Amino acid sequence: MSGQRGMLLVEVIAGMTIIVILVSGIALMMPTAVKAWQLGRSQAEVQQTARLAVERITQHVRYAKNVSLADADETLVIKDGNDWNIKFTVSPKTKALCISVNGSAEDPLTGNGIDGAEGTVIVVDNPDNKKRFAVQEVAMLDKDGKLLYIKLVTVMLTVRDKQTGIAYTMQTATLAFNTSRR
Repeated sequence: MSGQRGMLLVEVIAGMTIIVILVSGIALMMPTAVKAWQLGRSQAEVQQTARLAVERITQHVRYAKNVSLADADETLVIKDGNDWNIKFTVSPKTKALCISVNGSAEDPLTGNGIDGAEGTVIVVDNPDNKKRFAVQEVAMLDKDGKLLYIKLVTVMLTVRDKQTGIAYTMQTATLAFNTSRR
């Protein structure tokens, strides 16, 4: 007698049952995995958005001739080394942090709105309603012992993804080094 050549019906049914159980388990885990991926992507996006905006502001502040606040401290105004007037403010319409150079139209630095509409990533109020921008004068001595007054600029920005509700707050402080002696 030769060896068995085919599979018994019981073996086929048992194999199919195992496959159905495995596929069902994978299908049940799929929505959870997709949601975790979406939350991770959203968190990375809001963190990157806040970080890039704060870095851009910090670059301008470091080399500013003058730094001040306007519009009830909601707008950061910078006069840079080229005598350009640069303004950073949050658009009430799009809720994006915007930059305006020499009175030009506001260009968004954050957010993903299209045609002036509010996007899914928006700038929201900071925790405890802390101001986005603060400017104070700090007295320092230079290497020759002469008194310098340098502007210390604090930026606090909270960005939120409207779809997932994830919010991220970033805060930094930097000095405007191109200030003059009094």
